[in-house]
Amino acid sequence: MSKPFSESAEQNKYAISGIIRENFVNQRHVLEIASGTGQHVVYFAKLLPHLVWQPTELPENVMGVKAWVDEASLFNVRRPLVLDVDEDTWPVRQVDAVFSANSVHMMSMPTVMRMFQGIGRVLETNGLFLLYGPFNYGGR
Repeated sequence: MSKPFSESAEQNKYAISGIIRENFVNQRHVLEIASGTGQHVVYFAKLLPHLVWQPTELPENVMGVKAWVDEASLFNVRRPLVLDVDEDTWPVRQVDAVFSANSVHMMSMPTVMRMFQGIGRVLETNGLFLLYGPFNYGGR
C-alpha cells in the first residue's frame, strides 16, 4: 500500500510539535486519536523519543497509518489500533497523555462528546489532553 499524504499535516507538524514538546515534558504514553495519514505520529516520535505513541484510526483508514509506522520502524511507536470513539470500549486502557489533531471538526457533536467521555476513561489522573484544529469562537 502506498502511504497517504496530507500537505496540511506536513505544514502544521512544526507548530504542533513545539506545543507537544512544551506540554508533554513529564508524559510517557500518548494516545493519538484519529491519526489521519500517520505523518504526525512518525514525525513526533522521531523528534520526541521520550514519548511512546499509540496511533489510532477508524477501520477504513488504519492501514494508511500502518504504512507510515511500518516504514519508519521506530521503537516508540506502537502498532496502529482501530478506534471508533463512538464505541464504549476502547482498545487502550490507560495513558498519561492524549493528542488529536484536525479531528473534532470532522465529527458530529454527539461523537465529540463521546470522545471526551472516552478520554476521561483512559486518561490517568493529572494526565494531559492536547487538541489541535480549527475552532470557531464568537462566529469566527
